[in-house]
Formats: sequence, structure tokens, C-alpha cells
Amino acid sequence: MTGHKELDFVDDYRQTADQVAVSLRSGDVAALCAAIEAEVAAAHLLLPDPKVLIERMVTGLLAGHIVLAGPPGTGKTTLAKLVAKAFKCTYKIETATADWSTYDVIGGLQPKITGAGANVSETIAPWLGHVTEAVRQCAVAVARNLDSPADHPEQAHWLIIDEINRAEIDKAIGGLYTVLGGDRSEPLRLWFEQDARRQALWMPGRFRIIATMNSVDTSYVYGFSQGLTRRFKYVYVGVPASDQVSDEIDQALAQAIDWVVTTYPATAASASDDDVRTRVATTKPRLEALIRLVRYGTGRVPGWPIGTAQVVDVLREMALHARNAADLSEHLDLAFADLVIPQMKDLSTSQLDFIEEGFKENGSLPDMPRSAAALAHLREAQNTSFS
Repeated sequence: MTGHKELDFVDDYRQTADQVAVSLRSGDVAALCAAIEAEVAAAHLLLPDPKVLIERMVTGLLAGHIVLAGPPGTGKTTLAKLVAKAFKCTYKIETATADWSTYDVIGGLQPKITGAGANVSETIAPWLGHVTEAVRQCAVAVARNLDSPADHPEQAHWLIIDEINRAEIDKAIGGLYTVLGGDRSEPLRLWFEQDARRQALWMPGRFRIIATMNSVDTSYVYGFSQGLTRRFKYVYVGVPASDQVSDEIDQALAQAIDWVVTTYPATAASASDDDVRTRVATTKPRLEALIRLVRYGTGRVPGWPIGTAQVVDVLREMALHARNAADLSEHLDLAFADLVIPQMKDLSTSQLDFIEEGFKENGSLPDMPRSAAALAHLREAQNTSFS
């Protein structure tokens, strides 16, 4: 397929039928896994059982679309972006919401203002939904790559749907249901297009959806039907294992320092990164004990899967203070009280009891008065709301 221009895919969608049989450039699992591993390492992202996790994502994407499921803060969205980059694909991120409908996903008609001044008028014009627009952009990217790979090395354009289960996606997905099932010979039917050349849009063989799904806050999300579940490969992204916590803190600190250097360069110049690491290191055993206290629980009390993102949030505050303070114990306590404790509102009574015991005088973390007070306030608020 050669000689296509981007304009062709604006005026005439019929040519996208040529791209149905165009597969991703490489099916080399080992090479793709190595590329993702390099991106993950550069981003200081620590994954549980990373080799198996990355291989599952690669094989899933070579075959079709995937869902990255797991607790909040485990790096699912970041991972989705890194995977697309490793596959040499551009991407667009859309965050699902509870009011998504087929209009948002497929498209429809919307008001359009034309003209100016006394000649202004309002008409109704077609609008492509998030998926159909991503498919169209993918067709453009594939055509460019096939025509001139040196000038356009990106092989495709993908769609990342963040928090997909916040939408009632079974209802919103409409005609995509058949196409996502693997039958790419069937186009997306665009009823709202009046021009016959734009009434059907075929999904390129290189197009992929990477969705993320929160597996914890089930009270605030929708479920998937079995039929829709079959159209995605589910890859679980959990929290780091117990023996990874020390490395997790090191990687999270690297992310936090990168953030300070990028966001507040003048502040970052007040102390070297090595000085910051040295000062934060004095509180590392306490932070590690905090993570273990809340994340892994006991045989009788389930842990709360706090993600690495929450650890990064705490370390960002500490990295800011580390430029001027040598003792960061109080700042760790304050950061945990302000950033993490409020997220515990949906924990069970037994989980909160277990964490509270850790903050008591004979507990594993007795010198966390701010966190202990924040937890007490949280429990008081819970008791009031249920009284």
C-alpha cells in the first residue's frame, strides 16, 4: 500500500479496508520484551514478577487488545504508555467516565458553528468518538509508516482508555463489540455520516486498545459482561512483593528526585541528589516498615494493596524538605498522614484495627503521632457517618 495521504483518511474511509491485513511489524516476543524492560527501567518503575508480566502484555498485544487490571497506584497507566512507546506507536489517552455512551465511543452528530458576525449559523455535523477517531489516526499512521518508514518510524497509533470500568462500557461500546471480537472484516458503521465514503471505517490490523481497570474501588465502577471480557486479555498488575520493598523505595525515590529537579529546578539546586538520597536513607527503614504494615497484613487480616505511586507521593514531599532538613522523620509522618491515611476510608474495621495497633506505643511504628491522629480522625468520621 503506497501513495496514501492523510487527506485520504479525512475524506474517504473506504481505503482503511486495505489496512485490515497489515500486521504489526514484528512478532519477536523476546525483542519486544527487552524494549519494554528498557523503558520500565528508565522510568524507575518497579513491577512484581516483571519478566512474566511484560511477556503476558506482549503476547496479549500481538494477538489483540489488553486490560491492565490492579489496585490504584501500581503504575498501570504509566506502563501502558511505556508499552506503546516500546512498540513504536503513538497514543492518545482517554479517561472513561460514568456518562460515556455510544456517542463518546463511536460518535454521532453535534452542533457546529460556522461563519462569523452577521453570517454566523449553527448546523449539525458528524463527530468521531474516542475509538473511531483513534482508529482513523491509526490508519494515517500506518499509511505514513508504510510509505516512508524513515520519516515516520511510528508503526501505528493506539488508544489508552484509563479507568475503563468507570464507564458502563457494555452499553457504550455499540458496534465495536463485533469488531473487537476479532472480525476485522466488519467495519465500524458510522450512521451519522451522510457521505457514503465515510459511512464505514475499518480497523487497521495494527490498531490496539490498552485499557486500565481499578480492581479495588468496586463500589464506584461497573462490571464487564463475559462476552466483552473475552475480547480483551487481562493482565494483573499488582503491588511489589515483600522482598521487593527496599528496591521499590529506591526506584520511587529516583522518581521523586526527577520530579523535583524537573518541576522546581531552583529548589533542586540547593542540595545535590546524593545529599537528598543520603538524608532520605535515614528514614528508609521506617518507610519500609510503614509499607509492610499496611500492604501485607497478617494471616487473619488482609493487607491493603497500597501502590508505588503513593510511595512516590510521600517521597516527593520528603525530597522537597531534604534540601534543607537532615532529619526527615517528622516529614515522613506528616506526608503519610496527609497523603495516605485519607485513602484508607474504605478499609474494613479489622484492617484499620491492625494498622492502628502499629502506631501504638508497643507497636511496630510507635513514633508516628501525626499518622496515628489522622487515622483516629478517619475512624471517628466513619463512626459518625454510620451512626
